[in-house]
Amino acid sequence: MTLLRRRLRALRSGIVFTRVFEDHEVDRRALAIQPSDDVLVIASAGDKALDAVAWGAGTVVAVDSNPAQLHLLALKLAAVRSLDPDQLIELFSEGRSPGARAIYRGQLRPLLDQRACRYWDRWIGIFETGLHVHHPLGLAMASAGFGLRVLGGPLLVPAIMRVPDTAAQARAYERVFRRRFWNPVTRWLLSRTLVLRSVVLDPQERTALGSEGFAGWLETRVSHVVATSLIRENPYLMPILAGRPADPRFEVPWLRAEPQGRLSDASVRVRLVEGSVVDVLAAAPAAAYDAVDLSNVPDWLGEADRLRLWDALGRAVRPGGRVLLRSVFAAPPAPRGRAAGLLIHDAPLSAELTDAERTGIYRSVVLFRRTVAEPAAEP
Repeated sequence: MTLLRRRLRALRSGIVFTRVFEDHEVDRRALAIQPSDDVLVIASAGDKALDAVAWGAGTVVAVDSNPAQLHLLALKLAAVRSLDPDQLIELFSEGRSPGARAIYRGQLRPLLDQRACRYWDRWIGIFETGLHVHHPLGLAMASAGFGLRVLGGPLLVPAIMRVPDTAAQARAYERVFRRRFWNPVTRWLLSRTLVLRSVVLDPQERTALGSEGFAGWLETRVSHVVATSLIRENPYLMPILAGRPADPRFEVPWLRAEPQGRLSDASVRVRLVEGSVVDVLAAAPAAAYDAVDLSNVPDWLGEADRLRLWDALGRAVRPGGRVLLRSVFAAPPAPRGRAAGLLIHDAPLSAELTDAERTGIYRSVVLFRRTVAEPAAEP
């Protein structure tokens, strides 16, 4: 099979996300996971579930309506049990390994259940063509990165790698690169539905972004990130702007060598659940979770499902528990109904978290705390 045919075939794997584009340091501060905490996350690429284990969570429920994402997390769970740190980096940070099939057959497949085996027997070749560029969203992000490197010119990557501090990085960006990246052509492209469709998957989000000045606030957020964090230490923007992953020292927590001992029993502590997070929370016992990370799922929900979500969170999160979400909307989703008296917005910390978020794509990071007291009954 030619490389082109293999790449075209790989587009049908069903995987949408191969890495989570949400800052793990923000998650760590917001969720404040304590030993033995019970945590619920959106499975997505699997990074959040594994990070929660690395931070000491007792149990982690990873929910996703897409079975391919759960199979990816199952593979990562097998990998942390059987592979060394260099192999983990090769497979899941670099996302490309010529020896992937041998590693899979000899070390990973024996640790997977039958469904995951059937899936990966068919799709393990995506690690040969490139895990992070085998799916439409990954290709769109890689194409955007290539375009930015062309616009930035030959000085861009050396500047990223050599600037001594964020002040020097901000000066170089403002003096040389900002006007190259943000020009009438790129702003026009970012306002086009076709371009938004390739990177913003949900139609509701696309509609909102089209009416809320997507290009303008994205420029503002990216400029802020450049001024406050080194790109070479940013595992989210480094692959886009430099075309290579960040140094392993700066990768997501579960991929660093240091936490591996704490991940040895991750497959026992992480439970994979296929379905809607709204349904899973609605079916959970009362006070089941200490921390819930919703990613930006509330942005995608219709009004009825959003109301069900808030009601379920008010019941399923323990008093003192935390609920974290991100939003691309100017006005992020907020609790409604009875949940409005149970889930209290931590505005000061939310503002700090939004300022600290290093991906540049979210307008807000919002943390709610489950109140210990029940809301007063209406007269």
